[in-house]
Amino acid sequence: MKVILSSKRHHYLARVSIFLILLALIAVMVGCTGQYDIQISSTGGGSVTTPGEGLYTYDEGTMVTLVATPDSDYRFDNWTGSVDTIADAYAATTTITLNNHYHIIARFDCANCGK
Repeated sequence: MKVILSSKRHHYLARVSIFLILLALIAVMVGCTGQYDIQISSTGGGSVTTPGEGLYTYDEGTMVTLVATPDSDYRFDNWTGSVDTIADAYAATTTITLNNHYHIIARFDCANCGK
């Protein structure tokens, strides 16, 4: 048996289908967040041990913990580069909130130089 939809019913189903597709697209767009890269490096005299040195990608708004560890006879000085969202640019352990692409450098100074 063949079922033939009336013109009104066909238009109603087409509208409902379009509406559901639009809802699905909006849900996907709202659920998507941007991703940002952070390039982490250091000067001589130490290294970034958390999360490490190199290029990392995180979702927008992620708070990343940074830990700089000095070598012997060195001390951590500060974070330089894109430091606008670093909690404390002068603390060896701090956080950064990613809302853009960043390049962060841990700077170390010789603690016993000149003695």
